[in-house]
Amino acid sequence: MKDRNFLDHYFLSVYNKLEADALLFNRKLPHSGMIGTENEMALANLLRDFLPPRFGIELSGIVIDHLGGESKQCDIIIYDANSFPKYFRKVFPIEIVYGVIEVKTNLTSGESVTAMDNLESLFSLDFHPKLTNFWITQSKKKNLKAQPPFGAIFAYRSEAKNFETFMNWFPFSYVLRGIPLSTESPPEVRSLTIAALDKGIIEIASSNRHVHRRIPIAMEDAYRRSFDAIVAGKKEYIDPAKALLFFLESIWVSVLEHRLHPGFDIRSYMSYAMDVFLDMGSVDNTD
Repeated sequence: MKDRNFLDHYFLSVYNKLEADALLFNRKLPHSGMIGTENEMALANLLRDFLPPRFGIELSGIVIDHLGGESKQCDIIIYDANSFPKYFRKVFPIEIVYGVIEVKTNLTSGESVTAMDNLESLFSLDFHPKLTNFWITQSKKKNLKAQPPFGAIFAYRSEAKNFETFMNWFPFSYVLRGIPLSTESPPEVRSLTIAALDKGIIEIASSNRHVHRRIPIAMEDAYRRSFDAIVAGKKEYIDPAKALLFFLESIWVSVLEHRLHPGFDIRSYMSYAMDVFLDMGSVDNTD
């Protein structure tokens, strides 16, 4: 029980820090666009502290594929920091992207559509790497497959009063958007996580038709920090610290289970540019 109490206090302190940053930003910045940017920064800083260093965290970037496709601007991109060439700056090849998070200060029905439109632009990119003949052979021999990046939506608050209303904003069909996925073993799986601190968590995966819902009911001693929500027609107290814990756990599992294809070579994005150079031959410096 002592360990459990320690974890409860720890994640409460993490939540309080996130909320304090958001409250400070929202009070100081009257322009809604600036508020949104600062709230994205608060979550990004939390993720940097939470995830191992090999998982890079970038704000306001674009994901591209080797066919020339590009996503809309993404709020937060989680990528492989060990494989990312820094001269690409805000542009991330999809083959090294683990997932994308859209951040909302107050999630409404309309904002949920906007967030999903942004994620659909990610889901529509070709995540299959351009492989050399060697890696084509190895992929067949070892059954190596690329996996699509996950999508996530994180909201500090939600306009919905009922959890069921919140849930209905995100039908299962959302994970089927984008390029078709292979069902051959091992199947390509696209996942979507939605979190609102005053509602809870929704997790959807294309591998099954099950929608997993986690509602963080507050204990009596947490009522003061909790939010009211109607769940199955009954008033419940939602603990935002637990909701944040659920979200971080979901992101943790998503990045650790995501396998990047070992055959990806960043030079596959440079092949066209390299082809336009003229070979002027060597220069004899013996004189």
